[in-house]
Amino acid sequence: MKKLILALTFLSLVFAISKAQVSLLPGNDTFYISSIELYLVDDYTGNKQYLGLFGDKTRIDVLWYAKYEPEIFDPINVTCWLNCEDNTNITNCFGYQNCSYQGRIGPASCTIFYPNYNYSSPNTITCRFFNPNRPEFEYKNNRTYPQRVFYPIRYSVSVSGGVYQVGRIINLPINFVSYSFLNSNYTGFAYTQPTSFISIDNSYNTTNILKYSQIDTVYPKITVIYASGKIPLFINTTANELPNCTTVDNCPNSTIIIQGLSSRVDCQCIEGKCQYVFTTEIGSAYLSLPEYGTKELIIILFGALVIFFMVSKLNH
Repeated sequence: MKKLILALTFLSLVFAISKAQVSLLPGNDTFYISSIELYLVDDYTGNKQYLGLFGDKTRIDVLWYAKYEPEIFDPINVTCWLNCEDNTNITNCFGYQNCSYQGRIGPASCTIFYPNYNYSSPNTITCRFFNPNRPEFEYKNNRTYPQRVFYPIRYSVSVSGGVYQVGRIINLPINFVSYSFLNSNYTGFAYTQPTSFISIDNSYNTTNILKYSQIDTVYPKITVIYASGKIPLFINTTANELPNCTTVDNCPNSTIIIQGLSSRVDCQCIEGKCQYVFTTEIGSAYLSLPEYGTKELIIILFGALVIFFMVSKLNH
């Protein structure tokens, strides 16, 4: 009888548990994907960029302004590589010179010390921005990482020939415009063939140190000794921040160094410096009447009258 009672009691308990309902409190959570946004910052070009660059031969400072959208207070990680051209697969950048940052969002920077510039091709800075708490959240634009292209040394130079009067001293302008990342001065050297009718003074000239987009002009002095035909005038130019050379093979191609070529430029290694040689033409002419001043015209007219009267008397 006791066993029957115990069995009934156990079955009743099991039945009660099976009939019981467990109530779960309603719950919710908000999931969102945070994106990284970049904003324009200052740059050595004077124009705003998403990756701003400043520096010299000892360092490159990479600047940016990054935020999360919608805003969160997670830190941000940034790594920037020098001259890694692949801006789609960042693993190909491992081993290149780089700098890193982890910290608060907003304006920040990192520095690559003693950068190994490539003077023979465009240089690049490629950066990866990502959330260290969720590394899969990184900044890409059209599946590419942000990248800047710059030239350590690049400049334009212009000089024009012409026809110059005998005996006049002419300041021949050689115009330099810097498009270089590195601040540099530029040298122009003007010369002709040894047997020419041109004398050149102050033939070797160096500009002031120029920043990006700054212009300076040097003026070799040209004197036409006597009238003749046209002769070539050679202008050697160089940027003094270029590394030394031993042969012309050490020199960057002129299309990398010289911006906006309008004529053929020969490259030479002269006394350990890469020099880029332009050629123009100089012609000569005698002074014409419009080139004389009032004093000279009076003397000419007076002399002509004297000669006229002398010839008249001889005829009588």
